Amino acid sequence: MIPVNYHHLYYFWITAKAGRIGAAGRQLYLAQPTLSLQLKQLERNLGNKLLVRSRKGVKLTPEGRIAFEYCERIFSQGAELVSALRPGQALIPASLRLGVTGPISHHIVLQILDHVYGIDRQVRVSILGGPFGNLREQLQNHRLDLVVSSADFSSQMGVEFRSRLAGSIPIHFVAVPKLKAQVVRFPTDLSKIPVLLMSPDNPVRKDVDMFLCRHKTSVSTGTETEDSELIRFLALRGHGVAAMDALTVQDDLKLGRLSRLHRKDVGIRQNVWLVCGRHPKPNQILRRILHSLMEKFSIRA
Repeated sequence: MIPVNYHHLYYFWITAKAGRIGAAGRQLYLAQPTLSLQLKQLERNLGNKLLVRSRKGVKLTPEGRIAFEYCERIFSQGAELVSALRPGQALIPASLRLGVTGPISHHIVLQILDHVYGIDRQVRVSILGGPFGNLREQLQNHRLDLVVSSADFSSQMGVEFRSRLAGSIPIHFVAVPKLKAQVVRFPTDLSKIPVLLMSPDNPVRKDVDMFLCRHKTSVSTGTETEDSELIRFLALRGHGVAAMDALTVQDDLKLGRLSRLHRKDVGIRQNVWLVCGRHPKPNQILRRILHSLMEKFSIRA
């Protein structure tokens, strides 16, 4: 037996979007008392209050916001299902839900968007940033279609998920010109200046630590964060030396706002992984986009 009446769930979804029970009733061709009764029945079945009613209309409770997010996926995917299977039915616009971990450069995200829009300009893209663990959970629960990460975590999620290495970007040690003047011997002189680093479990951070260890250089950590843009901002403010991917700092290097502290490549690179589920998508356009990203897309470093 299905524990939730999907008619009631649909009524709740329409009411939450309309903001008023009366307005929702007119859309659903239901009398206001009838609709109110159905909504209360849904709340009893779920064991939570979903809507707060007042003279100004209805507002979602915290539990109601969770239910509304599920309804958004349920009914939008239902429309995609009809579009995908009904003969002659025009395709509705695809919606790509993209997760991006903090270390990934905004330039990489822009390259992905260019690739996606090159396939279909009408696609709707929603981007969710956040810590690695949260995005992995969202992907596992099918709340995201694709995650862009500096680490490949697909093997930890089972055969339902797959990954692809989309590119590998050189890492540079950079600083404002004033700080660069203090680095006569690289990397030895880094011991004189605070170093801005990713968190200890980040793959690039581990490679940076190994590089410094090989060169017997001990440094003081100025900041540790997974936000590459924050590290860039702190470097531009002169807070220390940053180990950054070439894409993030390319404009700053061209304009002289930041300078490389070494001539040769230090041999550290940031890998960019695309991770997605193997389960088929009901929307044909979304299937084509994900297939293209997982088979053809490559980072332009």
